[in-house]
Amino acid sequence: MKDTVINYTNLNELLVLKKKNPKLALKKVCKEFESLMWYEILKGLDKTIIKSGFFKEDLQYKIFKDYLYQEIGRKISDATNGLGEYLYKALLKTAYFKNLEKNPDKK
Repeated sequence: MKDTVINYTNLNELLVLKKKNPKLALKKVCKEFESLMWYEILKGLDKTIIKSGFFKEDLQYKIFKDYLYQEIGRKISDATNGLGEYLYKALLKTAYFKNLEKNPDKK
């Protein structure tokens, strides 16, 4: 599976990856969750900025800004060992992965 955003088109690829390598699939989902958290933080921070009206905020500007925040969120989550890594390590300790280590045929 390529390092892309998890969306409806490659969700099936993720499900196939889960059957082949569940730990890698979990790691990708945790990183994507962290990038979504950063995206929401950036959107919230943008709302705190006082708008001067100097630049016109039309639909194209808002779409660009939305994509920009998504990409920044992905880059931050790739660069850090933050929430995504913490979630990954915590979820590896769950019963599902403990049973998977005991019975690797039950994916």
